[in-house]
Amino acid sequence: MRRILSSAVLLSLITGAPLVLAAENKTASDSRWYLSAALGYSRVEPKSDCDCYNISDKNDAGFAFAVGYDLSRYVSVEGYYADLGKAEVSNVGGEPIGSVGYRDFGVTALAYFYNQSPQPASPYYFPAIPRQGFSLYGRVGVGAMKNSTSLPYERGNDFHLLLGMGAEYAWPDGFGLRAEFTAYDEDAALLNIGLVKRFGKLPSLGKQQPGIVMKSTVSTAVPRATKRSSKTHALLNLTMPVIHFEPRSDMLDQAAIEQLNRFARDVSRYYKLGFVIKGYTAASGDEYDNLRLSLSRAMKVKNFLITKGISPRRLSSQGLGSNDPVGDNKTEAGRRANHRVEFSIR
Repeated sequence: MRRILSSAVLLSLITGAPLVLAAENKTASDSRWYLSAALGYSRVEPKSDCDCYNISDKNDAGFAFAVGYDLSRYVSVEGYYADLGKAEVSNVGGEPIGSVGYRDFGVTALAYFYNQSPQPASPYYFPAIPRQGFSLYGRVGVGAMKNSTSLPYERGNDFHLLLGMGAEYAWPDGFGLRAEFTAYDEDAALLNIGLVKRFGKLPSLGKQQPGIVMKSTVSTAVPRATKRSSKTHALLNLTMPVIHFEPRSDMLDQAAIEQLNRFARDVSRYYKLGFVIKGYTAASGDEYDNLRLSLSRAMKVKNFLITKGISPRRLSSQGLGSNDPVGDNKTEAGRRANHRVEFSIR
């Protein structure tokens, strides 16, 4: 009973843990800390080379807690401590003569081989590893086993390999539930249910008013964008870049790369927003070639954003040729202004 009560205290401490503020420009490739605590059913079975001992009760309650760090979308590391309960020992006549307690600590790695998390993180979520939704993972690590008993005993080896398998469901606020089976050694295992809390919150955006400030020539996208931002409960001040190209070229220059880097950082925390990438050319030459070039420009921008962690499901591209000119195509400056890519919110 005391073991179960102490486990409950650990869970309550996690739920009341303070949040750690995130840096303003962190993205979906950054890491984050978390705490976990679990309790469940343990099975411990010490071996005996003497017929004078019988293991009368191999089952007990156990608990474990850990400090973890998300290295990537698919890998995390943890340092853990586990109390696996005790086995009751009796003599050949069935009379209880003592018990053997099991405690273990060490380090493990978690490999998430199935992950439903959105990419990138949601606006409620610390802009880091998007641990949301349902996941499956495997665990492997190295631990040190310690026993406590009044009976004479000898451990074959203090250090051992740890293996486990589990499932996790995480919510956007950083809380998650885990169910896991872990084998700590040949004679100790724990089937448990636990709580996980990842720390952090969305960086403050200052005293802005709800809505979207658009710096784009596409005005019809504003109402839809406002509707999307209300779903995310976020304050969004989003600059929609216009990417310019050299005539007859689809290559991104340094200025375009800097614009897209800023844009990727800005939109990484608003995972419900989708974008249409529209490529244009000046009205010169063959229109079929212009359509191909404008589509190639839009695709170059889309592929660049994907390399920065923006999900391809959020992006679509169009090649519109010389439609919708923004300047006078009779002048050199006007023609250059039309070699561009623009964004709208879908």
